[in-house]
Amino acid sequence: MLTTKDVKEIKLIFAAGMDEQGKTIRKSRIYKNVNAANATLENVHAFGQAIAALSQWPLDQVILTNSQEIIEVIA
Repeated sequence: MLTTKDVKEIKLIFAAGMDEQGKTIRKSRIYKNVNAANATLENVHAFGQAIAALSQWPLDQVILTNSQEIIEVIA
């Protein structure tokens, strides 16, 4: 039997400077195993702002991804 499990990840993208052509260099960090019940837009945004306060680069984007993992249940 197959079932699914909700999986959420938060991706933070930082502006880390400019390259020789003047394009923005971006650095990203992914945080996995996010509690799906607590991952409201407000909480995810607040998390991104809190992490950005600790970063040396300014925060450019906060991305919340929702997916489902398919799990085989062996009875």
